[in-house]
Amino acid sequence: MASNQVRASHILIKHQGSRRKASWKDPEGDVIRKTTRDSAVSQLKSLREDIITGKAKFEDVASRYSDCSSAKRGGDLGLFLFLFILTLIFGS
Repeated sequence: MASNQVRASHILIKHQGSRRKASWKDPEGDVIRKTTRDSAVSQLKSLREDIITGKAKFEDVASRYSDCSSAKRGGDLGLFLFLFILTLIFGS
């Protein structure tokens, strides 16, 4: 990895307000349509606590719970140019 690159990973929990109400683990969107935003946030907070306290590994949690197709890679989104990330966050 070059010094101007960062590796990003995430866990996505979809909910009723998600634009696309289907995922690799819920192709018909049955669970997603019933999941409130508050419920998704609560689940993410609980998963975060398990990761921070060492009860679970990030990659394992992402593989099991994330609605993103990156779940098959433990939530790994790959490498990004550091400047690209700053541009997305700060919009210049």
